[in-house]
Amino acid sequence: ILLVVSFCFFSFGVNNLFAQEKAGVGIKPAVIEDKLAPKDVRTYTMQLTNLSGVDQIFYLSKRDIIDVEPGGVPVFAKSNSKLSGYELSDWIKLDRESISIQAGKEETITFSLEVPEGASPGGHFGAVIVSVEPPEIRTSGASIGYEVANIVSIRIAGDALENGQIRQFSTDKFINSGINIDFLVRIENEGNTLIKPSGPLEITNMFGKRVAMLQFNEDLSGVFPKATENFQISWNDSGTGFGRYEAILSAVYGDDGRKSTMSSTVSFWVLPINIIGPALGVLLVLFVIVYFGVRLYIKRTVTIMTAGTTRRLVRSRQQNQFPVFLVFMSMLGITALLLIVLLLLFS
Repeated sequence: ILLVVSFCFFSFGVNNLFAQEKAGVGIKPAVIEDKLAPKDVRTYTMQLTNLSGVDQIFYLSKRDIIDVEPGGVPVFAKSNSKLSGYELSDWIKLDRESISIQAGKEETITFSLEVPEGASPGGHFGAVIVSVEPPEIRTSGASIGYEVANIVSIRIAGDALENGQIRQFSTDKFINSGINIDFLVRIENEGNTLIKPSGPLEITNMFGKRVAMLQFNEDLSGVFPKATENFQISWNDSGTGFGRYEAILSAVYGDDGRKSTMSSTVSFWVLPINIIGPALGVLLVLFVIVYFGVRLYIKRTVTIMTAGTTRRLVRSRQQNQFPVFLVFMSMLGITALLLIVLLLLFS
């Protein structure tokens, strides 16, 4: 069993030192990003820290990143993996294959990156792997150990294509009892470079008033070329909401000076039970009162019409008081129902 401790988020900018500490080795920087051209040669350094309590030999190797799993976890290439066209492990030249570091001490590793003349424009991704077992033992599946990675993200100059699309923008529920809304954003990268879309998520109520402004992808997690990534963002508020809301996502990505924009809209409802319940209860009571009042009025009217003229004259004053109450209750019930219908239509 090989326990691989790498980056939980393929953000190309967030140092996942917590995972490295659990593995017993720290790497700085955790991510290397650069822009190069064909035939360029660049040298990089990284610091390895032995976080364990004993002296340790660490082994160095290199590997390509060919995809990203849901949640942003990078997929490292195996010997039989299909090439994605975004590899760069062959460009990395390590200055050593292993290094011995005393407990609690730090050492510097140097490696170079040579871009071939025919390198394709766009993003290329790989990693320098640090492990406690030699690469040939780890690939055999017969060892128990750990490994951490220094992510290398290189953008090659040329006809780079940046093209991102929002394939899904939705809420977990269309009707919500409170302001505890989870949004799902699915973004597809149709280009050949890594994109890091981010931007505001504006929420307005049924009157068009802005009630919240959230930040989408604040940590700048990346989307691998020809891949689709899911992002989640939540809106929580202790206040009481009511009616129809609309969320507008406007995300930008790309290099400075040539930013691109993607946007999408989703609507949802907030109908709190503590408000809707009593309102429906009052409306039901009014309906019952009006219903039985109408039946009683009809019954008395028929009785009066079938009685004699003298009896009708004696009771006419008493009967005239009941229609006034009936009309008042009917108007009250109709007004309440009309207000609810107008609210739903307006929302």
